[in-house]
Amino acid sequence: MTAHLPPPICSPVRIAGLRRGCESPRFAALPQAAAKALAKTLNGPLPAFCCAALLAAGSALALELRVVISRAAENPQPVAGQAMASRSTLLADFNLALAREVCRRLRARCEYSYAPFAEIIPGIESKRFELGFGNHLRTAAREAQVAFSNPLWRSSSRLLALPGAALRMARQSAGELTIETLREVRVAAVRGSQQHAYLQRVAKTQELELIELATVGECLLALDNQEADFAFVPTLIAYLALDARARPTPIFVGPGLVDDGLGGSVHIVLARTDEKLRQQLDLALDEMRQDGSYPRLWRRYFPFDMY
Repeated sequence: MTAHLPPPICSPVRIAGLRRGCESPRFAALPQAAAKALAKTLNGPLPAFCCAALLAAGSALALELRVVISRAAENPQPVAGQAMASRSTLLADFNLALAREVCRRLRARCEYSYAPFAEIIPGIESKRFELGFGNHLRTAAREAQVAFSNPLWRSSSRLLALPGAALRMARQSAGELTIETLREVRVAAVRGSQQHAYLQRVAKTQELELIELATVGECLLALDNQEADFAFVPTLIAYLALDARARPTPIFVGPGLVDDGLGGSVHIVLARTDEKLRQQLDLALDEMRQDGSYPRLWRRYFPFDMY
């Protein structure tokens, strides 16, 4: 049994039993003028015109999004001696892969670009971008600026130092060496990050010299060049930027911190006014978790779970 399917929208029009021109018996039953008019319509430019109009309408209605991604460095350089550039950009590569999959599920045309972390939220606010993949923590201050997607993964903050500096400070500290016990040292942080905001609040009281840099890679390079004693950075991003083969290798100091806005859930950011896009974005992320594509994508880049 043969199934008869309707022709595609833009295929030539075909009607069963109707032969081209005035050869068909059905044309013979029509007045001559009407038969000629119908033949001209079916075999003329009208179907092509309708097809073009439908395609133009679809193009006009297609969702177009400018997507910005925070990169470890625009031109990855070795940090802390012999860092592996491929590892240092894994999070940016994951974000790009996630952004592409989200755009595919939204059926959107997306334009992708990289920007420093500190430029992403201002770029969303000024409508330069529609979606920002910058590994942003959700905070009260940021909620006044942008909207947030459903959570992507969990973040914390850690101190990093070269072993010599860590040992020296540990001897001076009465107890465990933490961000609260640091005194009279130079601490590097990424400009515009939660770690940077925290250090701004405590720098005067703890007599800290705050060194503002653009990326985690630059913070590690400051340690390597002895321009900073400590770096205060997001744990996952710092882990990816480190290379255990480097000598000396920076080490994590003290516990992971999540209070005071230093940890929590990481989100995609978008304009507060675009509620429809936020709902579509959350639906796409929920579908990725339900069908297993999100954990598969995560494990393609990272050997551990943080989501």
